[in-house]
Amino acid sequence: MKKTLLALSVAAFATSASAITIYENEGSKVDFDGSIRVLLDNSGSKTKNHATGNSSTSRHHTNLKNDGSRFGVRMKHDLAEDFFAFGRLEFRFNSKDSTDEFGDLYAHRAYVGLGSKQYGEVSFGRQVTIGDDIAQTGFDNTYGILKTPLTDAGKSVIRYDYKGIEGLQVGADYRFAEKRDGKGEVVYDEDGSLKSGYGVGAVYGFDLAPNRSAKVAAGYTRDNYKTDGNYSHHRDAAMAGGKYTVDNLTLAADYGFESDRDGATKSTTHGIHTGVKYQVTPAIATYGNYVYFRGTEKTAGQKTGKERGHRVMLGTEYQVHKNVFTFVEGRHQVTKSYTASGVKTETTKDNSVGIGLRVFW
Repeated sequence: MKKTLLALSVAAFATSASAITIYENEGSKVDFDGSIRVLLDNSGSKTKNHATGNSSTSRHHTNLKNDGSRFGVRMKHDLAEDFFAFGRLEFRFNSKDSTDEFGDLYAHRAYVGLGSKQYGEVSFGRQVTIGDDIAQTGFDNTYGILKTPLTDAGKSVIRYDYKGIEGLQVGADYRFAEKRDGKGEVVYDEDGSLKSGYGVGAVYGFDLAPNRSAKVAAGYTRDNYKTDGNYSHHRDAAMAGGKYTVDNLTLAADYGFESDRDGATKSTTHGIHTGVKYQVTPAIATYGNYVYFRGTEKTAGQKTGKERGHRVMLGTEYQVHKNVFTFVEGRHQVTKSYTASGVKTETTKDNSVGIGLRVFW
């Protein structure tokens, strides 16, 4: 009974931070929501060149900065019978010119759509894709070591989701080019300029027994890029994962894969992600993640190099109030580079620790 009450209390905390309804009349509703998020952070890295024996160290001073603060409005209008229209406009800050990283307000999300509980939802605009829903192991609040290989957002996206079966979500999306010149042609960029892309995925959550539940998910994305010659450049990514919750303990694991082929050059990365979270009380939780990844690079079919890495993140969080949340996190990362024959060339170690505070409305 105590465990059941604890689980219910946790759910109540998780859903308690609500938006402010600024308009509601005749089936139309507009909510205003947001959060101020700050992080006291200290990070540093050390890189060793094994060929020369030299090392370089980068140590940052402790800094108080923006950690994803945002605000926005969400709209929904009931139409005939089961149909409705919806939209979202969300603003964030993206300034790297100041140490606190506030400033440069921009529209991070901007989309509209039509939906039905029976037939699903279709949305258009700057939004996340189905790839954003696949990873199951990301328990962190700020030091995300579990970067999904899937393309999880875009500036010009059409997305469809079907949720007509309890616990099941099936989605697909198509992404258009994001940079065009005055003639409407896709602009070439050395870092990759998207011509088109698409993704598919599914998520299914279900109860196994009282106080026991599980979720499984899988997805695939494809990105096609503009090139400056007579060759192609595309990236394929896939991910599958699962999550199991028993009482106050949640265990999760993901497998991710990506392959980037740019003309005669091909890079491939495989990653295993694991995570655990334990709800100590309704307001306090501890969590952690571990990642192992390996990558190879080939040119004209010949291996030219490879990479191996480990990442660890540990943290604890405290729900001070239904709209006030704080946490402490630490991260350690090690990345090793090798020649095609297996000779170690470079080792980079990164360490970060931070204390975060978030206030919602």
